[in-house]
Amino acid sequence: MSTRSKRAMAAWALLAGATFGTTDTRADSVEDFYKGKNLSIIVGFSPGGGYDLNARAVGRYIGKHIPGNPKVIVQNMPGAGSLTAINHMANLAPKDGTAIATFSRGTPFEPLMGNKQAQFDPRTLTWIGSPSRETNLVFTRTQANFKTLDDLRGREVVIATSGGGADTATFPLIMNAVFKTKMKIVTGYPGASELLLAVERGEADGMAGLSWGYLKVARPAWVPEKKIDVQLQLGLTKAVDLPNVASALDLVKDQADRQFLEVFLARLAIAWPLAGPANMPADRANTLRAAFAETMKDVEYKAEAEKQAIDVDPVFADEIASILNRVYAASPEVIERARQISEAAR
Repeated sequence: MSTRSKRAMAAWALLAGATFGTTDTRADSVEDFYKGKNLSIIVGFSPGGGYDLNARAVGRYIGKHIPGNPKVIVQNMPGAGSLTAINHMANLAPKDGTAIATFSRGTPFEPLMGNKQAQFDPRTLTWIGSPSRETNLVFTRTQANFKTLDDLRGREVVIATSGGGADTATFPLIMNAVFKTKMKIVTGYPGASELLLAVERGEADGMAGLSWGYLKVARPAWVPEKKIDVQLQLGLTKAVDLPNVASALDLVKDQADRQFLEVFLARLAIAWPLAGPANMPADRANTLRAAFAETMKDVEYKAEAEKQAIDVDPVFADEIASILNRVYAASPEVIERARQISEAAR
């Protein structure tokens, strides 16, 4: 190689380091960094729930797509509807690319809703992606005898929630506000596994805001064996495998109600979010995003996802950022109404 070519390559390396925010200009700096290290995925809920299942599935394969092949360790950190985990990740976890987290899809909107316990700005986090989009359900156990949406309007229905601003705590209040249902909310359950047990035991009549994708994994017989009645699906788009279940958006007539509902449904497009702290070195952030994208195409990962009934319809970092920016730009009137619901859900 000529002296001129060597100088050109050295100049390109320096420019790349400045552009991508790295402090190491060697081409193999990311590989050197991750070699022999651990990558922690912090899960904001107890083991066995949908966030935990998704995080562990991703965690089993993403390491092989990261230069240096770090060992991936999943750590459960339940509490406050996953606020504990996201606050830890944003403020206490290393910012060097060795820690990311998954948390309630509603949690990134908590600062907008005025929650002072949300000690982060989601627009500054290092977004990695989400394995899929999601649809939530409103359902009751068959023995409770609530067949339709009108039945939920006609008499009190006991709904189990996890509190802390999670979907299962927020959507029952939205249902009462928009559709005039009579949902009585019972909170205090730490995660989805415990919520489903509450329904099975008859402690609650049902749930509003549980992931359809998770229900298919956790209780695959409930719908085909008619153990539950599904009154409504919640999402910006309809689930293709629930063709006979009405969509909440299709039933909303008032435009103000629709805009208000869309603020909350936007979170379902994020579904199972993965993010790291703000100010992560750009080369490592881009490496994690690329590794996530490769994992979504990984044949072994997709086979496991199919086996566990995990939908793979990835949402990447730029789309998540766009969704957040759109919701944070909503009108003051819509935000104030949403804040009142969110405050009540905590």
